[in-house]
Amino acid sequence: MSNQMTEPSEVLMSVRDLKVWYGGKGALFGNPDWVRAVDGVTLDILKGETLGLVGESGCGKSSLGRALIRLERPHSGSILFGGEDLAQVSPSRLRTLRRDMQMVFQDPMSSLDPRMTIRRIIAEGLVIAGVGRDERNVRVEELIQIVGLRKEHLDRYPHEFSGGQRQRIGIARALALRPKLVVADEPVSALDVSVQSQVLNLMKDLQDEFGLTYLFIAHDLGVVEYISDRVGVMYLGRLVELADAEDLYARPMMPYTQALLSAIPDGEAATGRSRIILKGDVPSPRNPPSGCPFRTRCWRAEARCAAEVPQLQEVAPRHWAACHFPG
Repeated sequence: MSNQMTEPSEVLMSVRDLKVWYGGKGALFGNPDWVRAVDGVTLDILKGETLGLVGESGCGKSSLGRALIRLERPHSGSILFGGEDLAQVSPSRLRTLRRDMQMVFQDPMSSLDPRMTIRRIIAEGLVIAGVGRDERNVRVEELIQIVGLRKEHLDRYPHEFSGGQRQRIGIARALALRPKLVVADEPVSALDVSVQSQVLNLMKDLQDEFGLTYLFIAHDLGVVEYISDRVGVMYLGRLVELADAEDLYARPMMPYTQALLSAIPDGEAATGRSRIILKGDVPSPRNPPSGCPFRTRCWRAEARCAAEVPQLQEVAPRHWAACHFPG
């Protein structure tokens, strides 16, 4: 993507040709069979926005999110954040930079230590950062109330709370060090539908209050449309479309995006669209197709699609697609 029409002052994180590959069979014998979880992603995350990231299971969106805050080591590429390349910084420098990057995980139960009280869970990052006890206690009590719980909840344990309450605790923990970027990986998928909207509204309120930037990863297209300013679509480790949320849902340019949006139930964004049934299975990330990764399932594929990898290009104002025949 040569130009995202953004000024440098607007960009919080700049990702260029990022690859996250995992060594498979043969890795120990000098002939690794790489699993290309993320295969050359380029994008900018803008200050104060919510960038939604969608795609089928296994498309690489969670691996990308984890790599951006260096929970996964990139195979290659760059992640510029605060003028430094997170893919190259030393471990000690990375620990400092991580104060500005936090994550909210999918399963609020498994991401909270069952042996720790809520007070200790929220305070853990503050302890590592060397914040004094008095200041720490004040901050933890503020946070628990900010996310809609009470001070008396601080001395309880995770199993004493509902799923929605546990996710609120996870959000409070993520905000403890006042980060600039929060990666939310399927933060509401494990919650009841009635609770999802409460957590989403809380996240939007906190974004306004603290000037947060979100990378919001989800498979629920309705949820992504509700919370996102821009939306990126991933397929087989690649970013295949990126646009403002309203434009992408109204005028998807990439056939894969069109198929995804057609699957939204009537009454949501896809009303009026005929259902597109994709043929075949998602190819293996160990052996992706030549050319366009979607060509084996695409009804518009031609010979060029097998011979040439489509690059992410601006096909309409602020709308990028990786397709030889967009529209």
